[in-house]
Amino acid sequence: MATRKIAAPRLRAQLDPSSPTPDDIDDEARLLDLALTDVDLSDLEAEHLEMSGCRLTRCKLAGTDLDKLILVDTELAQCDVANARWSDAVVTRLAITSSRLTGFAGPGMSIQHATIRDSVLDFGSFRFAKFLRVEFTDCRLHNADFVSADLTGAVFRGCDLTGAEFSQVKASGAVFVDCTWDAARGLTSLTGATVAASSPIDTLTFTSAVTTAAGITLTHPDELG
Repeated sequence: MATRKIAAPRLRAQLDPSSPTPDDIDDEARLLDLALTDVDLSDLEAEHLEMSGCRLTRCKLAGTDLDKLILVDTELAQCDVANARWSDAVVTRLAITSSRLTGFAGPGMSIQHATIRDSVLDFGSFRFAKFLRVEFTDCRLHNADFVSADLTGAVFRGCDLTGAEFSQVKASGAVFVDCTWDAARGLTSLTGATVAASSPIDTLTFTSAVTTAAGITLTHPDELG
């Protein structure tokens, strides 16, 4: 299988340090080529905010409500994005590492050329989102909601998908490698996806989950009497 090349964020060598507060950012504001470190933007509300060429380190974006956010060429490291809601966001060339996105909601968002690594996205919601050249690596996505999402351009590597919901997704071309599937739902919608597992136990877990989702009961002949 050919490796899908994902473009990394394009940032200037020297970024301008900045420490904005939520009061400093209005609708249609533009944050360009900035380095934000330990900045608290919790509960920020804005529409059509544009952030481009920025690096955010240990920043707090928890509870932000950023409708129609435009996020381009941006890096987030060790950030708190829990319970944020970024409806209909357009995201291009994004890298997220070691961050907390518990309860994050991105309904209808379009995300392309993005990597999310070593992050927690429990109870994240991506309904009707579209993923193009997006890779999740070593992430925890307990009870994540992908209902009606387009996953045709998504790769999940070493992710914990316990309790995740995949009903009505588009998955032709999606790739799942060494993922955990306990109690995952809607797996019959993953038609056309590729699932690879190094462990026979993980393969059995996935097979069992798909069988259960399809309403098929597996049992031993002796139990049939």
